[in-house]
Amino acid sequence: MKYSPMTDIVKKFSNNQRFSYHVVVNIYTRQDNHDDYINKNVRIGSNEILSKDELTERAVHVVSGLIDSQAEFKGCEQVQIVGVTLAGAYDRDLNDN
Repeated sequence: MKYSPMTDIVKKFSNNQRFSYHVVVNIYTRQDNHDDYINKNVRIGSNEILSKDELTERAVHVVSGLIDSQAEFKGCEQVQIVGVTLAGAYDRDLNDN
């Protein structure tokens, strides 16, 4: 995984952790015979380098919690996580130079 220097906006949401990861989780839903796909952006912070498997597991855990708690999924007949994309990795200690 290639790490980029943290931008100001990433720093703002990184809770002062060294690494920040942007993960997109794709969710399939079915409601009233209508299929839909929803992307949820998840930002994961860590002071340790995380493997792709660890990132995937953490992102799926976060989104599973959203599925269980958010009203937008309550009326769905089916909800399934169908994809996980690691969209960005940032290291606070890297410089733009």
